[in-house]
Amino acid sequence: MLVLFCVLAGVGFHFTPEQVLEEAKVEAVNDAPMVPTEQFYPHFLPKRSTFYTALRELNIDAQTIHQIVQAAKPVMDLGKMQSGTQFRLLYGPDPSQLTGIDFRFSAIDKLEVRNQNGVWSAQKITEQVQKKVRTFKGVVSSSLWESAEAASMDPNLVVQLAEIFAWQVDFAREVRVNDRWRLTVEQKYVKGQPVGWGNILAANYENSGQSHSAVYFEENGEPLGYFAPDGSSLKRMFLKSPIQYGRISSRFSHKRFHPVLKISRPHLGVDYAAPTGTPIRAVGSGLVTMAAWNGGGGRTIKISHNSIYKTSYLHLSRFAPGIHAGARVQQGQVIGYVGSSGMSTGSHLHFEFFHSGRVVDPLGQKFPTADPVPPALLAKFKTHSEALMKDLPAWEDSAPAATAVSSFD
Repeated sequence: MLVLFCVLAGVGFHFTPEQVLEEAKVEAVNDAPMVPTEQFYPHFLPKRSTFYTALRELNIDAQTIHQIVQAAKPVMDLGKMQSGTQFRLLYGPDPSQLTGIDFRFSAIDKLEVRNQNGVWSAQKITEQVQKKVRTFKGVVSSSLWESAEAASMDPNLVVQLAEIFAWQVDFAREVRVNDRWRLTVEQKYVKGQPVGWGNILAANYENSGQSHSAVYFEENGEPLGYFAPDGSSLKRMFLKSPIQYGRISSRFSHKRFHPVLKISRPHLGVDYAAPTGTPIRAVGSGLVTMAAWNGGGGRTIKISHNSIYKTSYLHLSRFAPGIHAGARVQQGQVIGYVGSSGMSTGSHLHFEFFHSGRVVDPLGQKFPTADPVPPALLAKFKTHSEALMKDLPAWEDSAPAATAVSSFD
């Protein structure tokens, strides 16, 4: 048998021909050029940029950008893409050849644009969402927001809770220590990962000895909103406050010392102290009759709700997009933002309420409710309501100031 022999640093090695042949094969494989696979490169649309300029800066030629835009047009106008939108570029084996682009709008929705044999096409993809029910409860020791954090609950759910009971509780001024709340809520999952919250299914808020309960109801997939357990509507003609969080710094009065003019004069409205930029909501649906500078009132919005009721919002820092004289607004819609424009000593909202042309104290008004659950659906609703209310976490006599109960169905 032929034996190959070599000496390296005084150490001998010998190989058979079969081993030499095998080594040659291995070396040949290792020396073979690697075939690159598809690669994604993530990006964000910068501020004050457009989709076109962003891709040009990434060395994508104008013709390819045009083809991508045209392919996506039936699904989405890429020219209106918001800054901060995530997108990623897909390259194939040839690193100079763009083969696709994905746009991620949320954890659930994305748009895929692909180049197949020189033809670009697009499709919108919605990830399959699973929902699980979680329950939380807490007691206010300092603020509603902090009670949510102490209960290991996403504080953003407090915003939903405040919106549900916006007609029963003025969360800007009526939240008290030892108020307590409990709720059940849907949590959304995609591929086993939490991606956000769905509807609060049922909630209870106890405030100053009064208990308020709400149940979410829909029919054939169409949301009908929140109702009391007996089917009556939680909604009123007007919200109790134009801002969700803040404090009343000055009440309605026929004689108040003016901090700028240094004289006593009527204060025919309610002042809400809040940081500049705090959203201001229309307390009721109606027609904007003014959205302009108004002397000492600074940036002012006036809304006519009907022939009887009107409201005014003064000292704004800016108006919300689309708010102008002649615009229609819905109850709860953000119309502007708190500021200190005009004759003002600090950031606040001055809110005025008019009844039949006469300015009145908005905190002392009572308004009719909206429509209850339709009679034909009332029996179904009550069965639904009883089940959801039973799912709310129970109170224990020894419950601490803030507790959390989370569960999955």
